[in-house]
This record gives sequence, structure tokens and C-alpha cells, in this order.
Amino acid sequence: MSHHYALLISYGVALLGWLAAARALPKLWPRCDAPTFPHPWVEIGLAMVAGVIVLVIGQLYLREWLLPRAPGLLGGVSDACNQIIIFSPLLLLLALRRHPLRTAWLPLDRVWLRILVGTLLALISILVFTMARPESDHWLAVVGRVYHPQNLSHLVQVFLEDVAIAILFVRFRAAIGLRRTIALVAILFALGHIPSLLADGAGIAELASLLLDAGLAVVVLSVVQRSADIWWFWSIHFALDMMQFHAVPDPPTLAAA
Repeated sequence: MSHHYALLISYGVALLGWLAAARALPKLWPRCDAPTFPHPWVEIGLAMVAGVIVLVIGQLYLREWLLPRAPGLLGGVSDACNQIIIFSPLLLLLALRRHPLRTAWLPLDRVWLRILVGTLLALISILVFTMARPESDHWLAVVGRVYHPQNLSHLVQVFLEDVAIAILFVRFRAAIGLRRTIALVAILFALGHIPSLLADGAGIAELASLLLDAGLAVVVLSVVQRSADIWWFWSIHFALDMMQFHAVPDPPTLAAA
């Protein structure tokens, strides 16, 4: 089985696992109304401006104009700080607009339990991935490499990416509704893979896989917006993102979702 299909199955199992956990812990993830804004299009415009600034700072990072990378494990810490700097415009937006953290899907009650559930589901999803791809290394070996301190910067990056998506999703939903927002973000997610695929010389078959990316994004967004919680999903996203580096000796060319 290809990396791509193993990824789809692993995400599917993880999402089903969360749905079961939500039924078992209804008070942790109660159904609640989505945030609203007096002028949602103004909030979208401000979020988009902050997003553009994030991209600009990202270019400075690629040119090594931010914090220098320290040697050894400290390099992960300095790189994690760079990720915080890159995404800081969106974080500052929340503070300047005085929006509660729930508008970024960051509930503050029992965060430890939310992360614990997500971590358990992440470990299960890694197991499913290694079983779906027999050429993968042993589950324990993969887990050890995924949760190595050297991956701290990637852990922080995935968290901030999820927060950024949540910020945009919540504001678009307030303006155009749930279904249109899910479709819009899923399409943008799939299109975002095109530059890297073209750079790798992808053909028609690889580009067609973008339909699978969009479909996966629809399913993921449908579940995560129901929870309005990044804490649990962050662990799963990070673990499965790392499969492109640590699952098999020869990493696949397709990027993880």
C-alpha cells in the first residue's frame, strides 16, 4: 500500500477514535454554537493580512534571517522559537482584536486530558500506518523516532499551522456558513500541494491524488470543527506528518497531510 493510502486509513481510524472518545466524554466536547462576529468580513480581511505577513516572515526564515540555528538539540529549540516568530502575526491578531481563544479552537479547560486523548489516538494511528505499510519499521522504533527531541520544532510548527487554520476557518464560517467554509478550506488545502508536486516532477496520477487530499480535508475539518478543539488533533496531525520522514527507510515523495 502506498504512503498516501496508508495515511488516509490512519487518519480515518484516528477520527473514528475521537468520535468514540467524544461519546464517552460528552462533557469534554459538548456541542456549542460557533463564534460570531459583528463584522465577519472585516475579521477575515484582518486575518488574511496577518496570513500574508506570516508568509513574508516565512521567507525571511528560509533565507536564514531569523534566529540562527544552534548546534545539537538546542537547534530544535531555536527553530521552534523561529516558528513562533513566523506565526506571531496571527497570534497577535487574537490579542489585538480581543478575541477569546475559542475563536482559534483552543479551549482552556482540561487541556491535559484533551492532549492525552489525542496522544493515545496518535499512537494508534502510527500503529495503523506501520501495519498498512509492511515495509515500515517496527511500531516502537517509529514511535521513538517521531517523539525524539530533535522534532520539537516540527511539533511547534504543526500546532501553529492548526491554530492558523482554525482562526481562518472560524471567521470564514461566520461569514459564509459551515458547508461552504469546509469546501473552501479543503480546496485551498489541496491546491497548496501543487507547487511541491510540480517541483518533484509529478505526473497526472500524482496530481489526481489532490482529489484524495481534498476529500481527506473535508472529513478532517468536519470532525475537528465539531470538537472546536485543536489540542487533540494536533497530536495526530504531528504523528502522521512525521510518517513521511520516519516510517520507512526510503521516504515517499508525497507530502503528508
